[in-house]
Amino acid sequence: IDNPEFQRMLKAQALVIIQSAKNLAPKDSGDLAASIGFITGKDKDNKTKVLIGLRKEYQNNYLGPMFEFGVPTNRIQSSTGRDTGILEPRPFMRPALDQNAGKVTDGIINGVDKILAKLAKKNNLIYK
Repeated sequence: IDNPEFQRMLKAQALVIIQSAKNLAPKDSGDLAASIGFITGKDKDNKTKVLIGLRKEYQNNYLGPMFEFGVPTNRIQSSTGRDTGILEPRPFMRPALDQNAGKVTDGIINGVDKILAKLAKKNNLIYK
C-alpha cells in the first residue's frame, strides 16, 4: 500500500522486532546486531517492499544465517580449503519475531483502525 501514513505505522511496529533481534544477536563484534534493520526494494511488479533482515552494507552480514541456523561439521571453504568447524545454531531473528508477533499484530490492527477512522472522517463517512 502506497499510503505514507500506513507505511510509517508498519515501520514503527516493526521496530519492536528489530530491537529484539539486535538484543538477541551474538555480540562478538557488534557488527551483526548493527546490520539488522529495514531492507527496502522493489518486487517483480515494481511495488515497494520492506523487509526486516541483515542489510548488505555491513561487512559481516553473511554471518547472520550461520549464527541463526548453525554450520555443520566438515564444511570446507571453497576459496581456502580450510575446515570452518562446527557452529551450533544461536537463533536471534526467529525468536525476535516469535516473542513480538502478538504485540506487533495488535499494533498493526490498531494502527489500521486509526487510519481508516481518519479517512472515513475526512470523507464524511461513518466508520464503526
